[in-house]
Amino acid sequence: MLFLPFLFLFFISCSDNLLYNEATPHLFVDVLNRSDTVLVNELVLFQARINPSSKDVEFHWVIENEDFQNYKEELQFEKQFDKSGLYKVKFYAKDLFYDVYEIDLFIRVSNKPACSGLSLDTIFQGSPTFKWNCIDTDDNSPLTYKFSLLDKYGILRTDTILTENSLQLGYALREKDIIHLIAINRYGIETHLDSVWSLP
Repeated sequence: MLFLPFLFLFFISCSDNLLYNEATPHLFVDVLNRSDTVLVNELVLFQARINPSSKDVEFHWVIENEDFQNYKEELQFEKQFDKSGLYKVKFYAKDLFYDVYEIDLFIRVSNKPACSGLSLDTIFQGSPTFKWNCIDTDDNSPLTYKFSLLDKYGILRTDTILTENSLQLGYALREKDIIHLIAINRYGIETHLDSVWSLP
């Protein structure tokens, strides 16, 4: 008779695995590119995975800064944004048990800084001053600049980060010195200006 209670417990433990457990999710949803910063008109890949299978699962994407009716019923698609700004993209899925999964992505779309040139402004006691004109075309936020100077053999002579749009070099230029200037906006989007200078 002692055997029967153990047999009953064995059947209960086995049948537990067959019961629907509401605390356990029925599928796993993963959205790639959870947040990113991209250029205007750059292709953005939106991709979601539903495990173990997307069969019998309702899903779609919604881009909230655009028409709410403009959504994609695909696990993967590409899109370009033609205006700068912050876009909230939502992936929505509902399984057979009416469990709802919503995952948000935030896509920052930015233009490159606009630069009109890099020029040798003045030379004082052999030390040249360089100037450049760059602006943030999105919201006129301050830019950061990386200024590098290499000699004609590729040896780095100056490498500095600036917030101003000018730099006094502190020593004389040599023939065929190479200058690299990178303008960087607050989202890390870069514009490159390169020049090779001859002795004045």
